[in-house]
Amino acid sequence: MNTREKLVSTTSKLIRKKGYFGTGINEILKSIEVPKGSLYHHFPQGKDELIQAAILYGGEAMMQKYGEALRGKEAEEGLSAMVDVMVNELRNSDFEDACPIAAVALASGVIDEKIRKTCDRVFKGWQSSLSGYLERRGVTNAQEKANELYAMFEGGYVLSKAHRDLNYLEMQKKFIKVILEA
Repeated sequence: MNTREKLVSTTSKLIRKKGYFGTGINEILKSIEVPKGSLYHHFPQGKDELIQAAILYGGEAMMQKYGEALRGKEAEEGLSAMVDVMVNELRNSDFEDACPIAAVALASGVIDEKIRKTCDRVFKGWQSSLSGYLERRGVTNAQEKANELYAMFEGGYVLSKAHRDLNYLEMQKKFIKVILEA
């Protein structure tokens, strides 16, 4: 990885654990051992520009994991496997990691509008990709159902993290069929 990639990757990991406000420039730079000038060379607008790149990076990484879970499966089975990805993310991080987008979006009322729009762009991309997946499997009203499913999954993720209890995510599987058949 080059310096820019290290900055983005490290920032993405830190915002999953600490959110927007808990992720500091000095911690990022220290963890990859680069001077402050490197940050401003690659990201002239500073932390907010770096956070935007980290959001896009984290969003793409999660989309790849979700895509692998969905690949080759019918809708209900694939969506259940997608929930399993989220469950495993929390379990493997001992509940430290958050959704890489939600971790920043939750603070978006008090941060830069460009960052909020970047979060919006990633979430809409995820929802659009899921809609296409559902359409290819013959699900009617695919976009609406993709939106409902993501809202449900993100809520389950946040509650599972907050309560340190994977049951909030696991219970989402019961409602997948209900949404798909509505």
